[in-house]
Amino acid sequence: MAQTVIVKLTDDIDGGDAEETVVFGIDGKTFEIDLNKKNAAALRKAIAPYVDKARAAGRPSQTRGQGRTGQSRRGGRTGVPTLFSQLDAEEKDRFRAWADMPTARRIGDARVTEWIDAGRP
Repeated sequence: MAQTVIVKLTDDIDGGDAEETVVFGIDGKTFEIDLNKKNAAALRKAIAPYVDKARAAGRPSQTRGQGRTGQSRRGGRTGVPTLFSQLDAEEKDRFRAWADMPTARRIGDARVTEWIDAGRP
């Protein structure tokens, strides 16, 4: 039986469609965030003054495979639990309904914090 899997990236900042996964690092930690073009440009613009003055450290990071849309193929878990991953199944369902994110693969802690601050409706 043939099967088609569609992966839809959701912008971790505004909840809309994302075009790419941006990888960045600070304080020895590497982060990934799914962003639309506007938010990706804003992130790059915000860190540009620091990148321009910085020097490369250590060996170059290994780039994971890129899909046609620019998203990385995530090989495994980072071991850092997210707020969403700590919710029980009922809370996850309520959050997804509240956030209108029924198919999001990655859900940022900031968005879950908004839901918690709203009283976990």
